[in-house]
Amino acid sequence: MVRCSKCGHEVADSAYFCSFCGADLQAMTSDDLQKIIQRRLDAIQSRDEGILESLFDNRVYTKFDDWPPYTRQEAAQALKNERQAYKVLSSYKYELRDLRTDIDGGAAIVTFHIYYTGTIRGRAFDVNSRVTIVLTKKEQSWRIVHEHWSRFPEERVRRGIFR
Repeated sequence: MVRCSKCGHEVADSAYFCSFCGADLQAMTSDDLQKIIQRRLDAIQSRDEGILESLFDNRVYTKFDDWPPYTRQEAAQALKNERQAYKVLSSYKYELRDLRTDIDGGAAIVTFHIYYTGTIRGRAFDVNSRVTIVLTKKEQSWRIVHEHWSRFPEERVRRGIFR
């Protein structure tokens, strides 16, 4: 069963329209994708592994991170690294800018700039990055299949271009 995002009633996973309000259950809006991205970032802030696990397609997920290692990480390694970071992360705050969503059938691309701060292993950090997140739709839910985080060049950050 899935919950209709318009009226909140539960309907069958295979339904194309809500039998209560008629909403198109196959349609995904930019707002829906933004909520997924918000949940992804809030999972970092709250260090909630349960939310983290619910958002990814662990069979195909990959990640390029803006923290070492900078090589492509397959699902198991990327999620292990994220869980380890949660244990030593505190005071995490973030701000999104220039968020854009593009949906094409069963695939979506979300891009944005993120400014985030916090403390990891007792050391403060202050990072400006650009992020691309790719999602695919399986049945009634969207899952993150790839993330690419890359920091802005330091000289541009120092000049205040991205902050």
